[in-house]
Amino acid sequence: MKKISLLALLVFLGSCTACQPAKPVTPPTATVTPPTLTVASTSATPTHTPTAHPTSEPSLTGWLVFYSDRDGNPEIYIMNADGSGVARLTNDPAFDDSPAISPDGTQIVFLTARHDPNPQFPNLKYEIYLMDIDGSNLRRLTTTEAAEDHPAWSPDGSMIIFDADYDGDGYYEIYQIQPDGFNLTRLTSGAYNDQFADWSPDGSQIAFTSDRNGNWDLFVMDADGSNQQAITSSPNWEVFPTWSPDGSRIAFTGLVPRSRNTDIFLVNADGSGLLQLTASPGFDESPAWSPDGSQIAFQTHRDGHFELYIMNPDGSGQRPLAAHPADELWPSWGLAP
Repeated sequence: MKKISLLALLVFLGSCTACQPAKPVTPPTATVTPPTLTVASTSATPTHTPTAHPTSEPSLTGWLVFYSDRDGNPEIYIMNADGSGVARLTNDPAFDDSPAISPDGTQIVFLTARHDPNPQFPNLKYEIYLMDIDGSNLRRLTTTEAAEDHPAWSPDGSMIIFDADYDGDGYYEIYQIQPDGFNLTRLTSGAYNDQFADWSPDGSQIAFTSDRNGNWDLFVMDADGSNQQAITSSPNWEVFPTWSPDGSRIAFTGLVPRSRNTDIFLVNADGSGLLQLTASPGFDESPAWSPDGSQIAFQTHRDGHFELYIMNPDGSGQRPLAAHPADELWPSWGLAP
């Protein structure tokens, strides 16, 4: 169910608003945590900050992992945060994508379709894999008949959160699991899709996207799945939330349904202070914060193909990073150990 970008999400969700999988799935044993739903009504008009290039660029530290088709099919790559030292980490004819660096910078979790017997994009049957930061020690985390999606690390690295339709009801729910494959726990449930989750830096809350109110809105919940609250309620779609390192703000991808245009937005953790950061034609999406919160990496199609850009958190200073004629997508920015 994972898409190579929101371009596929637009096409796919336009024809299948329930995001239903192609066939029933067999769920693994899980501990279900019934949530309590509280909807906080917020509807703000975003303020747009025009793009401006700074007189001096901040120092870029750490590593960026991403996926690219530069060698013929989607594989996972790593580079220094300044765009130098690009190296390929996976080598498989199937799709490898959606990487996320562990908080300590030693591991990468990602999705792979290498076990899908009949891969048909975008309905790929993904499994979750782990590897060391240099691409070694490759290991499989999930082995199910379902398709897993959007893995992300807890701040202490003890859990991985993801979404899947393990109960076969046609809707995705949010789960967490230890990196060793134990203690699978279900955090959300209901006749709607809950997806694209990200932990707050202190580990107390989780931001996610849900279509339970008719649109794709941003929600936050406590780490155990309780106290679910909507922080956006516009007619547009808000997807792929990611917390700032200080926990005060959430960056996300926003779009008008079927507009074929996406942009990066920023909102306070309580839903106030909505700010539009990009305004180029086409697709700006998948924000990723630098570890110190001074920069945001994202993917953009403004130059005719997907490439990685970085910008300041107010939307200024938008500039390409390691430009390449192939597509680069889904950045994850982490510390170098």
